Amino acid sequence: MSRLKATKFIENLLLITLFSFVTTPVFSAEKEKSSLEEGRAIAINLCQACHSFTGASQAGTVGPPFVSMKIRFPDRRRMRDIIYDPQNEKPNTMMPPFGRHGFVNEKEMDLLIDYLYTL
Repeated sequence: MSRLKATKFIENLLLITLFSFVTTPVFSAEKEKSSLEEGRAIAINLCQACHSFTGASQAGTVGPPFVSMKIRFPDRRRMRDIIYDPQNEKPNTMMPPFGRHGFVNEKEMDLLIDYLYTL
């Protein structure tokens, strides 16, 4: 009886080991995106419909173009506030309140601003 239990134990151990090799990739085929690439992806997803900027696949014409962003917005907090809820600065703006409505979280907003500062 103990031999049968030992055999079952070994079989189960082998199955677990085999399963872990099958489900765990040995290497990642896709490199992780850099933070700027993540920020660019957020900008393309949320901003390109209204704003034009380098790297966008379409050029929006509703909002101002994203050029010289670090010069135009030297105060990072102001840019964050505008992205979070632009109606606080311009009550009649067409820009949606991305932060207030939960379209971006704090990390995504930082990634987006880091990317915008490269434009």
